[in-house]
Amino acid sequence: MIRFCFFLLFCIPLQAQQLVLQDSVALKADLFVGYDNYNSLYFVKNNTLNKRSKEQTISYADMSLGTIESVDIINPLKVLVYYANFNTVVLLDNTLNEIERINFNEVDGFANIESVSMAISNSLWVFNKDNQQLELFNYRSGQRILISQPISGNIISQDSSFNFYFLLTKDQLVSFNVYGSILEQTNNPGFTAIWEYKNSLIGLGADGKFYSGSAGTKQFELPEHFAKNTQKQLQINGDLLYIYDGDFVFTFKLT
Repeated sequence: MIRFCFFLLFCIPLQAQQLVLQDSVALKADLFVGYDNYNSLYFVKNNTLNKRSKEQTISYADMSLGTIESVDIINPLKVLVYYANFNTVVLLDNTLNEIERINFNEVDGFANIESVSMAISNSLWVFNKDNQQLELFNYRSGQRILISQPISGNIISQDSSFNFYFLLTKDQLVSFNVYGSILEQTNNPGFTAIWEYKNSLIGLGADGKFYSGSAGTKQFELPEHFAKNTQKQLQINGDLLYIYDGDFVFTFKLT
């Protein structure tokens, strides 16, 4: 693992929290996925999913399924890889060996999927593009639970945990629980991206500032260098913020 040392420490006084630079790691990737709870780094390069730990780097690829659309690492023992071209989810174990795959082309009513992520037990959060509705799909039993009414507008950003799902469009911000209840539905307060954070959410505004919840309480803001970088990819995991700028992954501690 190559590390790059900075003499400048980003420590930014804010209303509620500070960002303190902890680490930086060199990385060349097409997609930065993030770090799991065991501090393993996941990224996609040349349509191959890579998992890098202190001990080794392991990989998974299936070129027959087309391009990797997204990867969900909320459960490192069951990593979800979504191939949108073939409407297929592949589940991998912690060594990136295939456990099973779900072909939504073979599931009635799932002709086109906008996004897929892990939920509780053997279930997936599935946003059905055909009816613009969020569903909870148990891939063991085949049971489908309709979670939302039709959502107008294209999804800008979404994030989820096992029990909660947060969805952002140009006009609205909606949060759901795993029982199918809408926890909150408001106008988009100006967010460009959202993340699940301790069963609530954090939104990134166009001003480069992060806000807690739909009420918009400012928590922290990006250092100027990252705020201006339109290519950045971010992950929030626990009290750590990861920013990938195309060359390095920077780890910030939220204090």
